[in-house]
This record gives sequence, C-alpha cells and structure tokens, in this order.
Amino acid sequence: MGFRQAGLILLCLLVLGCSASQHIAEEANAISAHARQIHELADQICNTSQEVESIRSATEIQAEAAAIDKSVGGIHKALPGVRDVVPWWATLLQWLLIALAGAAVVWIGTASGVFSALRVALGWLPRKTVTEADMAAAVLNADKPEGIREWIAMKRASDKEFDAAWRKTQQESK
Repeated sequence: MGFRQAGLILLCLLVLGCSASQHIAEEANAISAHARQIHELADQICNTSQEVESIRSATEIQAEAAAIDKSVGGIHKALPGVRDVVPWWATLLQWLLIALAGAAVVWIGTASGVFSALRVALGWLPRKTVTEADMAAAVLNADKPEGIREWIAMKRASDKEFDAAWRKTQQESK
C-alpha cells in the first residue's frame, strides 16, 4: 500500500471520527427544517384547494409536521446530556502514531549522532569509553609500561564484538 492510499484511509478515519453530538444536532436541524417545509406546503394546499378531502389531508399533514418538529425539540433538549466517546480504534491509532513518532525521533537522533554529540557536550561519557581512552593514552605515552598488547587485551575483554572479530582475523591469518 502506497503513501497516498494510507493517507486517504487515515483521512477517512478522521472524518468518520467526528463528534457524534454535533452530527445529531445537525441532523435534528435538518429534520426540523424539512418539517417546517412540509407544514408550509400543507398550508398552501389548505389555502388553494377547494376539495374538502384535500384540505382535511393537508390539516393532518400539518399536524404530523408539528409532531415531528416537537420531537426534534425533544432531541435538542436531550442533546446537552449526550457525551461524545472516542472510539477505541481512534485512541489506539493515536497512541500508535505517538509511539511511531517517538521511535522515529530516537532512530534519527541515534543514526545522525545527535545523541552522542549531546552526551559529549554534557560530559556524559560512558565509563567503558573513558577506560579505553585512558589505555590508548597510556599506550602512546613512552613513560608508561602499557603497550599495544595490553590495549588489545583490554579491548577484547570489554568488547565482545571486537573479541569475536579479533579471533576471526587471527584464524584467517594462520
């Protein structure tokens, strides 16, 4: 699935997640407007028709339109008590997107070296790195007894990946 399709699906989900109470209010207003229109049309029939049966039917239609409008009034009175509930899937989607954004920030920060630069700027150096730097400085210092063999032994003891690579290199060179 491409980004366009995923974006379209996300847009549809957001549109479908609109406020239920707002939707009820809008539909109730539309029903009320239709009931008033029906009442006016029935009133026109009463004023223009000469047939008794048509006038009686128009009067019944007006009574039904008034009943519909009264029911809509009941909906509007009850509407403030309606509570919008966010669907479980919308809440899940929200938390998944937040987690995805957090993971993206962590990945970008790690891959770009921003977090390492921040740690260096704040002086938060790992003990292992400080120990390795101390050993490297001692190896380079002619006054110290440590040599390259001690540095390699220390590096192999502290870094299992380095140790595995060292052993592989030693086997290949034999």
